[in-house]
Amino acid sequence: MNTQAKGAWLMCGASVAYCVMSSLIRADAGMSPYITAFFRFSIGMGLLGALAVSGGIKLKFVRHPLLIFRGVAGAVAVFIWFFSIQSLGLGKGTVIFYTYPVFAGLFSAVFLKERPRPVQWAAAAASLSGVFLLVMGADIANPSLYRVGMNEIIALSGAMTGGLAVVSIKKLVDTDSSVSIYFAQCLAGFWLFMAPAHLSGGPSGYHGFFLLILIGLTATAGQLLMTEGYRRLPVATGAPLVMLVPVLNLLTGMAFFNEPFSPVEIFGAAVVVASCCLLAFYDARKKPAKT
Repeated sequence: MNTQAKGAWLMCGASVAYCVMSSLIRADAGMSPYITAFFRFSIGMGLLGALAVSGGIKLKFVRHPLLIFRGVAGAVAVFIWFFSIQSLGLGKGTVIFYTYPVFAGLFSAVFLKERPRPVQWAAAAASLSGVFLLVMGADIANPSLYRVGMNEIIALSGAMTGGLAVVSIKKLVDTDSSVSIYFAQCLAGFWLFMAPAHLSGGPSGYHGFFLLILIGLTATAGQLLMTEGYRRLPVATGAPLVMLVPVLNLLTGMAFFNEPFSPVEIFGAAVVVASCCLLAFYDARKKPAKT
């Protein structure tokens, strides 16, 4: 199996893990996103720290400023995703947040000196148009009712922040290991959300505590799989492959959480996913995989 094929399988595995994680968050919608984010990063940091102490992995930090930036950007993006799931729903919140591959592709032109192509600009325009359709929904035929709420704006800002985090990962994998990169994110998230989580109260009984443990475990699995996938793939190819997450979350929200979606909203979500996948297929055709 060639390098890019391995990267693709790793990305698919990350998507499944993230779908399970976000479904668990939606299952306990009353939980504060500060608590959820704090547990997510605490568990990840604890697991990696235990493995490092036991000699199972080696944590070596090379590019400290970039690791700090990746940690903060990634932690903030994750928190906004969690918030969006609870405020907008599993499907809609995830689809809007998962426009981040488009932003990652555009930001890579600035920070990685990757020359932007017309297809990238077209995908960005199509993706934002899909978000508009998803947000407007049944009101699309009545311009007087057009409105974009604060929750949607927050979700989109999380996508932009996530795009920056993806670009920083691509820069870091040349010098730092996957576990070191993820540990930096967990450490940043731990300190960022420790105080807000404490002020928000604790988990809602044993059931809530058990869900938080599962969220942390599945998040750690998804993050490590994704980081390893980016090691083997270009940003413009790797990022859209995790677009399986919003598809799975959209279906899960409709099937298990009774989240209603109008035909216009479903079409908008499909446009977002398709525009991001277009980047992956285009880039794979232009750059054949190397063994």
